[in-house]
Amino acid sequence: MDRCGLQRLRVLIIGQQNSFDHVLAANIRCRGHEVVVLPSAEWLTKMDVAAAGDVLLYDLDAAFHIQPATGEQNPGLSGRGSARSAVALPMKTDLRGLQDASILAALSGVQRRFTIAMSSDSVSRLALEQINAVALLYKPFEMGLLQRYFHVLQRLLLEQQSQLPATAKGERTRVLVVDDDEAVARTIERCLLDESRYAVAVAHNGLEALEQFLDWHPRCVVTDLLMPWMNGYQVIRCLAGVPGTLPGFVVMSALHQHEVPLDRAYLAGNTVEYIDKPFQVSHLLSAVERACSA
Repeated sequence: MDRCGLQRLRVLIIGQQNSFDHVLAANIRCRGHEVVVLPSAEWLTKMDVAAAGDVLLYDLDAAFHIQPATGEQNPGLSGRGSARSAVALPMKTDLRGLQDASILAALSGVQRRFTIAMSSDSVSRLALEQINAVALLYKPFEMGLLQRYFHVLQRLLLEQQSQLPATAKGERTRVLVVDDDEAVARTIERCLLDESRYAVAVAHNGLEALEQFLDWHPRCVVTDLLMPWMNGYQVIRCLAGVPGTLPGFVVMSALHQHEVPLDRAYLAGNTVEYIDKPFQVSHLLSAVERACSA
C-alpha cells in the first residue's frame, strides 16, 4: 500500500539504460511503487517469460534515437521545461522508430494496464496510438506530474468492480464537460444547465477529467478531442482499461474524422457520439441525451 492507502503499482521502464532511467526508478521507488527496469524493447523479444506490470513507462528517445539538443544536459526530473507537458507541440517526430516490427512485437508481449510515453521531442498522435499510450510526458518533467498520473491510475484500478450510481428519481443527470478552451467549456456548460435535468461539472484537460470522473461519477462525459495531458481518446482508453460500467461519451472536435483511432477495440461496446465544432446546440443536446440514456 502507498502513503494514500492505495495498492502500490508495479511500474515497468523501457529506456536507454542511462542515468535518467536510474534516477527515475529511484524516485518512483521512493514513492512506494515497485519498479522493474527492462534493458530494451528489442531485448524483450528474447525473453521466455513476458514482462508484466500495471504501468509501462516507455522512453521514445530510445526508439527514435533522439539525442538532447547541443549543449543541453542529460534530461532530469526537475521542473525545467515541465510546461511543455501542458501544451500541444508541433508533431515533428515520424514513425520510423515505431514501424520496426521487432519493437512493436516486443511491446505487444509486455503485459500492462496502461502505457505512458516519455520523449524529448514532440510525437505524433499516430505513434502514441501504436503503443497504446494514454499520455505523453516531455522530458524533463516534474516528478510530481508523474505521481499525479500514478495516483489517478491507482484509483482507476480500484474502480474496476464499481458501477455507476443510478440516478435517483428527481435527481439531475451528471454530465462532465472537458475542454481546454475555457470559453467553449463555459458555453457548453450553460447550454446544458439551461436544461433543468442536468448537473454539470467542468474540467480543462484529460488528466483533470479522470480526477473529476473518479470523484463525481458522471453519467456522460462531453470531451474535446485535442487537449493537453491526455486527449479525448486517451481519456476513454483509460476508463475502458478497467472493467466496470462506463459513462456515455460525446466527442467534440473539428478534426475527429481525421483523428479516428487506429485501434478501436477499446471503443467497442461503449456509447460514443460525435459532434462537429463549431456545434449547434440542438445537436449537442441530442447527443448528450443519447449518451445518457445508453
